Amino acid sequence: MNLPINVLNKSFLLKLNLQNFADDPQGGGQDEPPADSEKLELTADELQKKIEAESDRKLASALQKKRGEWESELQTKIDDALKEKDRLSKLSDKERKDEELSQREKDIAKRLAEIERKELKADAIADLTQKELPTSFADFLLAENAESTLKNINDFKTAFDEAVNAAVKEKLRQDPPPAGSGVSGNKGVSVKDIASQHRLIK
Repeated sequence: MNLPINVLNKSFLLKLNLQNFADDPQGGGQDEPPADSEKLELTADELQKKIEAESDRKLASALQKKRGEWESELQTKIDDALKEKDRLSKLSDKERKDEELSQREKDIAKRLAEIERKELKADAIADLTQKELPTSFADFLLAENAESTLKNINDFKTAFDEAVNAAVKEKLRQDPPPAGSGVSGNKGVSVKDIASQHRLIK
């Protein structure tokens, strides 16, 4: 591969400069140092200032972008509200009242659904607590009504107990009790107690 002479000269000069040669055998002598040489001469404080300046620039850019998104969303909501107001203004009195009544009914239905869901979740948490199951699963076990939610909880308890029993059996199989301990197996200790201890240990 044949490179132009001027390219070879620049490459050669760059290598010479980085290797701190005093003289340029090509006779240039007064060539400007490469742009990267400035980075090599930065002090620790100057480098830190450059890093902070770059971080500030990126943060400002991100904030500007997010601000643009917020302003766009706000403008969309304003436009939608103006369109809705214009649409309602063209309705007759009866149509407007029917529209307002329909909207009120939707709002009430939404609030009732939220209240029912909160009550359903509270009942689910109580059931999980009573059955000594993790309450963090309440949201996942909620259904459309109390009966379906309770069924989900019962199914979850069955699967949870089976998993705990399998883990306990595996643990007992791997870690037999020490000789002379006077304890034969886990008689008198319920699976619930073992599962509780297992959760506390973890």
